[in-house]
Amino acid sequence: MTDESKLPTILLLMLMGIVILLMVAIIGLFLRMNQLQREILTALAPLQAGAMEQEMGLEIGTQAPDFTLPDTSGSMVSLDDFAGQKVLLAFSSTHCSACTEMYPHLKAFSESQENVQVVMISQGSAEENQQLAQLQGFVFPVLPVSGWDDEVMLDYQVPGTPFFYVVDEEGVIANAGFANMLRQVEALVEGGGE
Repeated sequence: MTDESKLPTILLLMLMGIVILLMVAIIGLFLRMNQLQREILTALAPLQAGAMEQEMGLEIGTQAPDFTLPDTSGSMVSLDDFAGQKVLLAFSSTHCSACTEMYPHLKAFSESQENVQVVMISQGSAEENQQLAQLQGFVFPVLPVSGWDDEVMLDYQVPGTPFFYVVDEEGVIANAGFANMLRQVEALVEGGGE
């Protein structure tokens, strides 16, 4: 082969190398942008929660509305079942990506807090919520609801998910807000009547 006949092959190899380098750079940029987005959303969560608390949800100090709902096994669970206990009501959805990130933190919280009863009210079918509870290893009640128009969602004026209410031993709303990390859940409970 002459030098002239090698030229198209060399140019083709160089072009392929450039394309591969560009693809690697684009993938790296995409991953970094996702990481930055998560960091920004995490940093803004307390600010968003503060704004949402003032504009939406039940007022701190009001009586928590009672409810009776079936859990994932069909047993009926009522807020009255936990009278005299502090309760963390976690409003969730099986189709919420922020909720998915929050689940391991909620499990860790429930395992470390013997004096707080966790109850999750989750949008989605009974089957979806049963799978979720099994997959995450939840040992607290998971109560499926049909959607935003479900009576308990309306009674609690849930502005979005994952949203939490801390109900004190007298059945009064002690704190409320959005949370998706363990320290945020702990701060809600600690700020709520401790």
